[in-house]
Amino acid sequence: MKILNRYLLKEFAWTYATSLSVLSGLYIIVNIFESLKDLLSQQPPIYPVVIFYLSQIPGIVYQTIPMAALLTVIIIYTVMSRHNETGSLLSSGISPLTIVKPLLGTVLFLSLIHLLIGEYIVPGANRRNDMMDSLIRHTQSRFYRGTRVSNVWFKVNNSIIKTGLFVPWLDTIKDVTIYKVSKSGGLLESRTDVGTARWVGNGWDLSNVYTRKFDNGYQTGYLFSASAEALLPFTVSDFQHTGKAPNEMNYPELSSYIQKLKQEGYTYAPYDVDLNTKLSYPFSSLFVILLVIPFSLRKRKTSGMMLAFGMSLAVGFSYWILMALSLSMGNSGIVSPVVAAWMPNVVTLLIALAMNGLTKW
Repeated sequence: MKILNRYLLKEFAWTYATSLSVLSGLYIIVNIFESLKDLLSQQPPIYPVVIFYLSQIPGIVYQTIPMAALLTVIIIYTVMSRHNETGSLLSSGISPLTIVKPLLGTVLFLSLIHLLIGEYIVPGANRRNDMMDSLIRHTQSRFYRGTRVSNVWFKVNNSIIKTGLFVPWLDTIKDVTIYKVSKSGGLLESRTDVGTARWVGNGWDLSNVYTRKFDNGYQTGYLFSASAEALLPFTVSDFQHTGKAPNEMNYPELSSYIQKLKQEGYTYAPYDVDLNTKLSYPFSSLFVILLVIPFSLRKRKTSGMMLAFGMSLAVGFSYWILMALSLSMGNSGIVSPVVAAWMPNVVTLLIALAMNGLTKW
């Protein structure tokens, strides 16, 4: 390994670890101050509160990795430029690509690690965090908190209820079946099939309700209704605790859920945007550092640390604004989910290529 590569990688490792620790620590501290008072008002045991905050760390690290990489690269090259190290390297015939290549390769490797963290660590931590939040706020669902987001079974008195697919943004359950059995012999007394059940604030609005009566195993009558209102033994807030939220699923699980939504004919754009973002966001580090390399390699009289921090904030906030706008357009169906997820990276890359092309080294 060349001396320059060893020097850059050594500086990157130390600066990156410090940047990631500081940014994540600030994020955690702010989050604690914002939520601790509300949590303590529930007077919970200390254990779930500790686990609640510890389980947030993987998600926080996942969110701050791009900013940490951006800040690290700016600090290293800005300080080198201030000390005239980059000028000396360029004047000796070393190309700009040779100077930036070690850190570009390192950030690309970290992007792959970032992808694995989001796939294998963050979903489980988010599920744990959601469970602790439910326990602290006493909103733990009575129902089974499994990995499925459909086909949930539960029993209430002498009735057994099976629910189909739950669509959270519509507050709607697809395909509800209610079996009522006798208390004595356990024989089926009636079966009610509901096409859809939609939460309307204080109850459920049912559509396509078909009820069949039974006596000793034989059907004795039936009744059909296009719509009806009912008080099912759960509310939409309870049902939202079943299955997994998008940030609690890995890529295959979320992809499978989207396929279910397609088959049932529901809008799936918000989940499809989340699915594509799982691939695009980990590589944002690589694109944003390309944007700042031309500025970072120039000789500056301003303090390296102050310039690096200010530039990181400016680039970071600009990227977040672009990403929020792009994801909002994807969720609204204005652009496709793939375009919404990758637009910030593509736009950043185009600007970076233009700036690097205009820079006179």
